[in-house]
Amino acid sequence: MNHQTNNTVCQQIWSGFCLRLRLEPMRCGILCELKAVFIKLLKLSVWTGFRIRRIMGIRHLETYVCTEVRNGHFRVNIEAEIRKYNARAREPNPTPPVIVIDLMSLFNPVSQADLPGLLCGGRFNQVAHMLDRFFAKLANLGARLAFFYDGPTQDTKHDTWVQRQDDKYQNMIEVIDAVDRGSDLYWMANRMQRSIPSNTMYPLWHMASKYGEIKVSILKECDQELAAYANQVGAIAIISNDTDFMIYKGFWRYWSAKAINFETLETMEFNRVALVRNLGLSFKQMRLLATLGGNDMIKYEEVRHFHSKLGHPKEKFPRLADFVRQQPLPDTLHQEAPLSELLTRVFGRAAVNNDLKERFKASLDFYETEYQTPDINVSNDPVADMLFKLENTFLYHIWINRPVKVTVFFLDMRTGEFGEQYPNLVIPIVMRKAGIILYHRQMLPDSSSRTIVAKMSHDVGHSLQTLPVEFPQHIAPPPLLDLLSEQDDIQASLEDIKLQLFGWIASDTLDHHQFKSIPERFRVPVLTLYFLVEKHILQVFEADILLQVVYDVAFQTYDCEMVRYPAKLGKRPFRLAFLFIKIYKQFNRAGNMLGFKREPFYNFDGVLFHNRYAEWTTRGAGSLEQIKDLRIYDGLVD
Repeated sequence: MNHQTNNTVCQQIWSGFCLRLRLEPMRCGILCELKAVFIKLLKLSVWTGFRIRRIMGIRHLETYVCTEVRNGHFRVNIEAEIRKYNARAREPNPTPPVIVIDLMSLFNPVSQADLPGLLCGGRFNQVAHMLDRFFAKLANLGARLAFFYDGPTQDTKHDTWVQRQDDKYQNMIEVIDAVDRGSDLYWMANRMQRSIPSNTMYPLWHMASKYGEIKVSILKECDQELAAYANQVGAIAIISNDTDFMIYKGFWRYWSAKAINFETLETMEFNRVALVRNLGLSFKQMRLLATLGGNDMIKYEEVRHFHSKLGHPKEKFPRLADFVRQQPLPDTLHQEAPLSELLTRVFGRAAVNNDLKERFKASLDFYETEYQTPDINVSNDPVADMLFKLENTFLYHIWINRPVKVTVFFLDMRTGEFGEQYPNLVIPIVMRKAGIILYHRQMLPDSSSRTIVAKMSHDVGHSLQTLPVEFPQHIAPPPLLDLLSEQDDIQASLEDIKLQLFGWIASDTLDHHQFKSIPERFRVPVLTLYFLVEKHILQVFEADILLQVVYDVAFQTYDCEMVRYPAKLGKRPFRLAFLFIKIYKQFNRAGNMLGFKREPFYNFDGVLFHNRYAEWTTRGAGSLEQIKDLRIYDGLVD
């Protein structure tokens, strides 16, 4: 939880504490002192929670660096480091300092900045403003920002991604059960941090795109391309949340994403050089140490037995380093004989097979940044070359026939819950969007179906599902490049057919003339509500509440700092908030696919929604005056 949200949230927790004990917090000097201690301990507990969250990359390496490596980590102020760089520059117009940011790594600190808000469904407006301030500060200091974003999941990491999604779902079920037990919101935010995943729907891409180029990793893994780019441009630092960056060779520094304070620009630096010196290895040898330590390609469980033979866990990395020094350099291990000999020593002869060999070599290659990057387009397909640069990676995945990820976020898929219907809600949307993308290729043999990775029920993990694409029958979509064109004349000529396609993705009953009357900024949320009412998920009054919240966020009719966080979350509004935003995301991507202008962030504030839901269900419906012309779903229910 960062400073900017700490104060607001901690004040609210303190007020709730006093309310429960029937204390008047501002009238007693002793209580004021107690308040200061209380808030300090709360912040400390949250920071401790940061430190124990699961780290990407090599298992236990961050702990080793923090506890066993002298000067292995220390606090830094990014503003001060940029100013130092500028002060050292001697030429009149110095090259600006480059900071390369793993964009997805920021989902963690952005989410942690306000976990109570996340559990309410997310405060997208506040997150957008926080990110805007953060990136603006860095840019105004003279830094050049470059952002990297994950492209298609590499085949070697598919199983890892699936396992993480399955684990996330089980963690989310624990939180859902706590909501259903009536647990206090702040208790859940503080005590269940490790079970609360980041909200990857927050508007990182859009806010970052205002301040620097965003590169999507295609040819290699995102970490690998990011590190190689940092070396090419002489970056001063990489910001990420992955211990793999302690292995890569380069003159840049590694700053922690999860420890960033977005207001003060303070974070933690991990000293890669100190780690290498501590272990007595070269950076080239570190590639083998990382592979033997257990990473995304060679699972920790696979090397655990080998580690146990090295001695006490505290000595794992020094003993691994001793072992690595006795082995050939990683480049030699691509040869069959030395590789087989090493794998037999580590895993035992019975475990050595072609799959293990390929994954082991892939892991060694993963840490190599000196590879040739072709200075040409990714393919000979101009559509594919254009699509892979877009935020909406769904388009690229569908076009090149790569599996599309369909994830859940606090959706309870157990029997009797409306989250059980989620696959039946979202998959038809996905397949209709695919039908528009592939319409002019439908005669090709590989265009009739597409594969998704989805969780189909509560008891079944994420798996590959190949399903038929649904093509529009009564509307002929224009070519994809025309749909995405930003030329005013093309957009104007295609607006009507685009609206018909947009409505068709959601429903066969929607009157597109009625839909056309909706102001553009409200089309996505209104379409979402129409879809959910027609599917009998939402009652009309619930759609009205959600629409009023969308309206208030869009026009900033309220002071978001003054909205009180609920003490507890209602079972149904908790589920509705997350289902709404997940379907909202699907239609937002559909609008983006059709070339419609998009809002910088989802017009939704979960805290406001829970307040409004409580008010409307206890005091009766509020005024519909502001949203009366947007309620096109009202006629769906008799």
